[in-house]
Amino acid sequence: MCELFAMNSAGVAKVTADLDAFAREGGERNLNRDGWGIVFAEKRDAHVFREAAPAADSALAKMVFDQEFASSDLIAHVRRASQGNQLLANTHPFTRVRGGMAHHFAHNGDLDGIAHLPEAAPWLSERVGDTDSEMAFLILLARLAGAGQDDAARFDVFARFCADMRGLGPANFLFYDGRSLFIHADQRRHELPDMTITEPREPGLVMRHFGDCHDIGHWHGRGPRIRNVSPRTYLFASVPLDDDEWEPLPRGTAMMLRRGTVLHRTAG
Repeated sequence: MCELFAMNSAGVAKVTADLDAFAREGGERNLNRDGWGIVFAEKRDAHVFREAAPAADSALAKMVFDQEFASSDLIAHVRRASQGNQLLANTHPFTRVRGGMAHHFAHNGDLDGIAHLPEAAPWLSERVGDTDSEMAFLILLARLAGAGQDDAARFDVFARFCADMRGLGPANFLFYDGRSLFIHADQRRHELPDMTITEPREPGLVMRHFGDCHDIGHWHGRGPRIRNVSPRTYLFASVPLDDDEWEPLPRGTAMMLRRGTVLHRTAG
C-alpha cells in the first residue's frame, strides 16, 4: 500500500515535504515502509531524491523537509513493497529521458502479469529494477513515442494505457513528461484501525483545487507544505491531507494538466 502526492500549479511554489508524516496520514502507521522518493520539476529537468529506507530514519528525507524547493510540478511516493525487493532500483518515482526532457512516473497498486505481456518483452532488459511499476512506465514511454508533442494525441495514448493497466490490477498513476502532469485514479487498499488491509476500493486518488478566487498564500497539509500557493493550483493525493474539501476521483478518471489548467480529462 503506497502513498502518492502530486502538485501542478500555474506559478512556482516553494515546497517542503515531511514524507514520514505523509505516509502516516495514508495509513502506514503500523506497517514497514520500503522507500520514498520525490521529484521537484524544473523545466526540462528535475531535482530527484529517492531512498530505499523509511523516511523517518533518513537524513536525506530530513534535508528535503528542511530545504524549500521551488517548483510548479511535483510528484512524491512512499513505498510499501508488493513486487520487487527493497532496493533503490525499485524505488519510485522512476525517471527516463525522452526528447531531451526528463520523464517521471510513480504508481500505487499491483499489475499482475505485466512482465508477461507481449509488448513488455522488448523492455525486460531495460528495467533497472524488477517492479511491475517500472515495466508499466517503459510500456507507456514506448506507446508515447509515436504521439509526438501533440497534447490530444499524448493524452489519448495515456488514457488508453491506463484502461489497459486497470485490467491487471489497481493502477493509480502519476506521470510528468517535462511539460505536463498526467494522473490516473483507480482503486487502492486501505488500512483499517485494527491494522487489517481492505480489498482495493475507490477512491484511489483525491484532488484539491485552488482556483482564481483563492488567496491563501500558504498551505500546510499533513506532510507537504507549500508557500506562495498560486491561483490555479491542483493537488492530488492518496487520501485528503487537510480538513478542507477534497474531491474523490472516480475509478478511471484520467487528467492532463499544465500550468494549473486541465487540458484534458476523462470521466471515471
